[in-house]
Amino acid sequence: MPGDSSVLGQLLDQIRDYYVSRFIVAIDEHSRTDGVTLTHEPAFCDANGDVVTEGEFAVPSRADLFVFRDGAVSESIQIDTDGMLSFEPIAFDWPENNLNVELHPFQWNWMQLRVFGLKTDTDWAPIRDWFIGWFHEHDPAEDELLGGVHFLSDPEYGNDYLQMSIDLGTAPVESFEELLDAIGQMGATRVQIGLFEQGT
Repeated sequence: MPGDSSVLGQLLDQIRDYYVSRFIVAIDEHSRTDGVTLTHEPAFCDANGDVVTEGEFAVPSRADLFVFRDGAVSESIQIDTDGMLSFEPIAFDWPENNLNVELHPFQWNWMQLRVFGLKTDTDWAPIRDWFIGWFHEHDPAEDELLGGVHFLSDPEYGNDYLQMSIDLGTAPVESFEELLDAIGQMGATRVQIGLFEQGT
């Protein structure tokens, strides 16, 4: 990582842990309910059991928790955090591709990107390949976290940028680093990472 890499690495670890620790607590709490079984981080599938892909990127997605009663899904639970870590925005150049990065406070399970400098005929394959790689083919074992991403939105078009939303799920900090690599590979010059109101 650029600059004081240990500080940035620790910050990203803390942002991830803020969410993942709450994810683990939610699994534990719901598992105590009588008469239910849980499945965490399952991929959304059709009636035949095949993983469903959607959107402009034709990518799959995962739920956080499915609660089963009498052998059927009775509830799909999205685990959100009430807040997020607060810190002063950080600006740095990503060494792999000289991508200028502005890092603002964000939630690991709901991170928004504003990507600048892309051409109108941009090849989106790098970011789609990044997502598929970190999505993982199989659902996690009962006693393990997936270590993978959950959701990638379609791009929304602003005045001079494209905006996307990503749920990093339980993926490690390495996935964040590889995301910056993918954004640079698409030809972007700058990316803002944070939580933004659309159109502002």
